[in-house]
Amino acid sequence: MKLLYILLTCTLLFGAQPNALINSHSPYLLQHAHNPVSWYPWSQKALQKAKMENKLIFLSIGYSTCHWCHVMAKESFENQEVAKLLNADYISIKVDKEQMPHIDTHFQNLLVNLKDERRGWPLNAILTPNQEVIYITTYIPATDNYGVEGMKTLLPKMAQLWKKNKEQISQIVATNQKILKTKKVVHKSTIQKDKIASAYVNLMKKRFDKIYKGFDKDPKFPLPTHLQTLLNIYQLEGDKEAFSMVKQSLEAMSYGGIYDQVEGGFYRYSVYADWTIPHFEKMLYTQAELISLYTKFYILFPKERYKGIVLDTIKETERRFGYEGLYFSATNADSKKGEGRYFVYTFDEVKNAFIKAHIKNYEELMDYLDITEIGNFKDEFSNVQLNTGFDKAPNHLQRALQILKQIRKSREFPFTDKKILTGWNSLMIKSLFIASYFDQNLKHKAEQSLKILLKKVYIRGALYHGFYYNQAPVNKALLEDYVYLVDLLQTAYMYTYNKAYLQLSGYLLKQTLQKFYKNKKFYLDDTDFKAEASYLDKYYVSPLSRLFHVLLTQANLTYDLKLLAKTRGFLKDQRDTILQHPDKHPEAIRALIRSSQKDVIVKSNKHNLTKKQNDILGLQYPFILRTTQMTDKYLACDEKTCFAIDKKFENIVKYIKQYKESNDTAF
Repeated sequence: MKLLYILLTCTLLFGAQPNALINSHSPYLLQHAHNPVSWYPWSQKALQKAKMENKLIFLSIGYSTCHWCHVMAKESFENQEVAKLLNADYISIKVDKEQMPHIDTHFQNLLVNLKDERRGWPLNAILTPNQEVIYITTYIPATDNYGVEGMKTLLPKMAQLWKKNKEQISQIVATNQKILKTKKVVHKSTIQKDKIASAYVNLMKKRFDKIYKGFDKDPKFPLPTHLQTLLNIYQLEGDKEAFSMVKQSLEAMSYGGIYDQVEGGFYRYSVYADWTIPHFEKMLYTQAELISLYTKFYILFPKERYKGIVLDTIKETERRFGYEGLYFSATNADSKKGEGRYFVYTFDEVKNAFIKAHIKNYEELMDYLDITEIGNFKDEFSNVQLNTGFDKAPNHLQRALQILKQIRKSREFPFTDKKILTGWNSLMIKSLFIASYFDQNLKHKAEQSLKILLKKVYIRGALYHGFYYNQAPVNKALLEDYVYLVDLLQTAYMYTYNKAYLQLSGYLLKQTLQKFYKNKKFYLDDTDFKAEASYLDKYYVSPLSRLFHVLLTQANLTYDLKLLAKTRGFLKDQRDTILQHPDKHPEAIRALIRSSQKDVIVKSNKHNLTKKQNDILGLQYPFILRTTQMTDKYLACDEKTCFAIDKKFENIVKYIKQYKESNDTAF
């Protein structure tokens, strides 16, 4: 009787029996499992059904913590009228972009190339049964709005076109193919080898926001790979403009609303150019890449604020994302009371809390924290950011932040997507190794997490894309999983000098090339779909661009000259493609520069390298690797020979400086 009551309640609440998504391992797909739409997960079964029934495919791609995905779900996918249109004339397919990033990347690239629209979610497309795009966009309203056709207009219109005018459909497909063919043409680059860095800097200067810092207008993303490339260029060439863009951007983000000033951690992006109001979701990859970047910047230019940001971000990531040594993928922006409501404050609630705590300078503190009567968000709510107009922080700031933290404790924290992704976990664990510059306990933590990750996703010689926290892994690994894991293993070796990590990275790297490099092209997946990889650093680093770095690292740590030559061959072949849009391919640009400048490998015994680790990390030359050799001396080597040997590390530093200067002349 109790079971019958539960089933009846679910039917009344959701208005439909579960669809084919009900058996999914994805939280995002499960969010749509009770829609009245007859959804299918992306599968050969669904694609074959479209062909057999000669129906159009309605493809919708999103993820569980996506705000506008939820908006569209409520407006359209829970709407009986829209569902009726979809169920009558379409095979409807849902994709979790985090579970299948190769599918998402393929269609996002089509969106950009066919419509010149910014990438985003939800992504919605109408395809022929042969998966040819005839319509593609992001969010679609349920009804016509602001000159945009809504689902109730678009769906029957396209269905009728398919049934009555196949010739027009063929023309749309042919036009799209022509556009894509034109976009794929690669022109020979005129940028000389010694001008790549300056060309990149000049392009980024055009995108730099001189008023609010960072790049582009709004929405504004942190773009850590851009900042890392600019920082490396400064280290190599002393380019003050490159350095200034990095410093000002990191500073602006650290004081702005994109950083959670109360609990720590970075939101995914800022809605406005001035960094005030973020989109409040937090992604694991955002934390990982910014932890690494702020640490590296601190090593070169120490500032206690940056150290605090790194350690607080790690602490908050452990608290909200951590699970048995690994990390969940994301937390949502929304809670039941609305977007961002867990994170923002009203003027009165903060004022009353500060007065109750007998904080006499509460007005000054509220001004510093930008908590105002009219609010800086919506409905008189304020998101905390730090007022840079103050000469110094007001008294009792830490006490005030603790009170704000206490206020949040009474609120419901947003939904957490409990997928544990191999690639994203690899990025995060690597950042812990890097942040061990501040605390050696983080190195131990990172190594333990790496061992747990391998145990969970590397099973009987097969690597998996990840798993939902209480389930076994299902999907085989993609290019990003292999590349980021190899990167992590190489990093782990250079912090622990355990050769097993280096051996495993070499083995997985060979598998990477075997699986994802076919007919002189790199692919994101090793399935029948075959999504072509690109050099575009989107919301996190391009796995293809990072692949060149791990190839260079493996070759130079093991003195594998064949692998080094092969990597240089890849870079030579891909040079024109990379330089087609230098400001969109920062990690690949960094690989071209690195290959030209060459790595420096510091060698000594494990004791010496461990003792001098932070000193080695502080060297101005950006492309330095570390590996063990049975000697009590220090050696500095390039990819062919050792150019310095000395018992005193201080002398090695001088030799590396001389090497850098000679390279600068050549570069």
